[in-house]
Amino acid sequence: MSGLFVVLKKELKDSTRDYRALMVAMLPAIFGPVLMMFMLSQAAKTRSEADDLALAVIGQQYAPDLISFLETNDVQIEAFEGDPRTEIRERNVTVILSIPEDYSERFEAFESVPVQLLADQSLDKSQLAARRARRLINSYNRSIGSMRLMTRGVNPSIAVPIRLETQDFATATARASRILASLQMIMLMAAFFGGAGVAIDTTAGERERKSLEPLLVHPLTSFQIMGGKWLTVATFGLLATLVAVISTAAVLKAFSLEALGVDPKLTLEMQVAIFALLIPMALFASSLQMVVSLFAKTFKEAQSYLGLLTLLPMLPIVVTMFRDVKTAPWMYTVPILGQQQLVTSVMRGEGMEASQFLTTAGVTTVAALGIFFALVRLLRSERVVYGG
Repeated sequence: MSGLFVVLKKELKDSTRDYRALMVAMLPAIFGPVLMMFMLSQAAKTRSEADDLALAVIGQQYAPDLISFLETNDVQIEAFEGDPRTEIRERNVTVILSIPEDYSERFEAFESVPVQLLADQSLDKSQLAARRARRLINSYNRSIGSMRLMTRGVNPSIAVPIRLETQDFATATARASRILASLQMIMLMAAFFGGAGVAIDTTAGERERKSLEPLLVHPLTSFQIMGGKWLTVATFGLLATLVAVISTAAVLKAFSLEALGVDPKLTLEMQVAIFALLIPMALFASSLQMVVSLFAKTFKEAQSYLGLLTLLPMLPIVVTMFRDVKTAPWMYTVPILGQQQLVTSVMRGEGMEASQFLTTAGVTTVAALGIFFALVRLLRSERVVYGG
């Protein structure tokens, strides 16, 4: 193994010499979770601001009981004058309640009164504010309807044959894992974008620089040469994965998402479990990236191929986000998909069984080694070495 470690030392030295390239490779692992968490915190802030509803009202003097009901439910009422369309489009006002002049007359005559709720539904803040205002007005509407029935000696429950009650059995961590699927995606992708540059440089890059042939002249076997390169790529993939896991845990600790109904945290045990899950995937990603780069004729062509390959971990997450996929035992035998299922389980606070971990890790490691030994055989081919 001494020859393998000589190649490993040489490749690590070459790869770490370019500090800027190394930093670019690690930036997604550092700032990806920060960016995603910032977006989620902004969504939480928007929802929190929508809960503190400030409602502009046109004609509030025509419906004093309705206005009193809204104020009782912590709604700040503001009189509005001007053009509703212009003010809403210029985002000076979030939502406007328009009450007609004949509201009192029609209300006292037990007639249905049309009340308009004006908002820009393309904006999240306006949509949430309008939703809360609509919910409060519907509640007022039901209470008035019940009182009218009671004054006529009619039981209000007659008009409601079915009363639906919903119970949510989802835990806070389960809701959090669904909301934070984007952070999970970054952790799964870390090994791919962390080792991509090194994978290209040690294969297609060396061949383009004409430095692969002199390396083959040395008294080293193809196993030693490719093994050193493979471990170098895997090292950078593992480093990016570790940074992504730590960065994700840090931003979850720094930001609060209580307004979204969740407050997820990654404990030290959860971080260790997730990193252990992703070690085999880093080996698999390294093998896959190297074999793709080795078949590319140029450095730029390899960059294009690996750019698409980096999106591979997104597929299982996108599918599970838009479809309620039930976990099945066969999923643990598929590389990347198995890791995604177990990382989700860990983030939900459910942990994982030893058999599931061993199955996923074993299958992924075997797949990585299979591709690696194919790389060893490819290195003996003149067509691959000379880029024919």
